[in-house]
Amino acid sequence: MMDLSWISALAPWLLTRETALLLVGGFVVGIFSVIIGGGFFISIPLLQFLFPSVSYGAIVGNLKVGSFFRGIGSTITNRNEIDWLGNLLWSVPLVIGTVLGVMVIAHLHQRWMLPAIITAIALSELAPWLAKRITKGSFQAASLATGAYAGFLGAGIGIILVALFRLQHPAVERIAHVKIQARFIEWLIGIVAVIAHYFHGNLILALWLVWSVGSFAGGLAGGVLLEKLGAMSGKIQKSVLRLAYLVAIAGALLPFLNWGGGKG
Repeated sequence: MMDLSWISALAPWLLTRETALLLVGGFVVGIFSVIIGGGFFISIPLLQFLFPSVSYGAIVGNLKVGSFFRGIGSTITNRNEIDWLGNLLWSVPLVIGTVLGVMVIAHLHQRWMLPAIITAIALSELAPWLAKRITKGSFQAASLATGAYAGFLGAGIGIILVALFRLQHPAVERIAHVKIQARFIEWLIGIVAVIAHYFHGNLILALWLVWSVGSFAGGLAGGVLLEKLGAMSGKIQKSVLRLAYLVAIAGALLPFLNWGGGKG
């Protein structure tokens, strides 16, 4: 007979304030990620506030599960345009780098979130500049570094992935194709990150399960809103994203205020 004891163990947790905030937060961040991008800058402070004793690696790992479910929709939608074999081959250094990135952060204390957030903001802002300087000769090294960053945090990684894969398809008329491949690759290395976090003991069922439900619903709603309302201007999107940077930095400062402990 199937063991369903985990359900009874989980049930009391499902009625808490944290669960409601996770569900609503996942939904809001899901919409934000689809329309603006940079959802990690909002979700990290939320999880730090709700779970002050959880390690940096566990926060990132559980958020990666939500990102995985958010990415299912785009993969299903664009499945006929994805170069499955080619992307799997090109992803080898990305996958290796992702595993290495997860290994580095697996059990770090939340205090490490501050330098991580600052690094993520810098890379997010410099991504267009960096993208233009990736060459075919540096492709493998750039792929390994991109994978490591994906496991480390991954905010703004979509721009870098598009730059990488435009080296394979430089023609302007192939940009839409490249973006589809980049979204698939981002989802693929997200799966690898989730598996790596699982083996490091970073995934908490009661956390990622509720967060993923909210993220999936938010991803669907964000897609509908984007389709109906059209994309915001680049200026507005940048302003909102930079406001999210401030929220992320504020959240990263929480461990220094002695609001909670954590694993070292």
